[in-house]
Amino acid sequence: MNGSKMNCVLLTVFFILALFCSSGYMLDCYNCSLTVGPCKTNITCASGLDSCLWLKVGERTLHDCYKYSKCNIHAIEEDYKTSNFNFKCCQKNLCNISPIMMISEAVFSITLMITMIWILCF
Repeated sequence: MNGSKMNCVLLTVFFILALFCSSGYMLDCYNCSLTVGPCKTNITCASGLDSCLWLKVGERTLHDCYKYSKCNIHAIEEDYKTSNFNFKCCQKNLCNISPIMMISEAVFSITLMITMIWILCF
């Protein structure tokens, strides 16, 4: 394998690792009480809170740190004293944004990675 192709392979591996691996042990999550607009405040989760929670109740959305083992309908109903909601728990930094926002960010990241590889390798 010539040097140019080897550089492209290494660059591709680096981008994939950077895109899908999180660094460090502390988890950062968005943190807003039941709000209508986008949440822009984030915090570092306390010990034992190993996931980010996105909770939608009607038009309002809550963003918080949460314990992953409690990410189920019954525990969330009890902890947040609510019913008729949608929720998502995730374990990557700042992952508790709207699912639509997550998809658009993922598409952007993948497109950027492919563009960088194309520019540098071809």
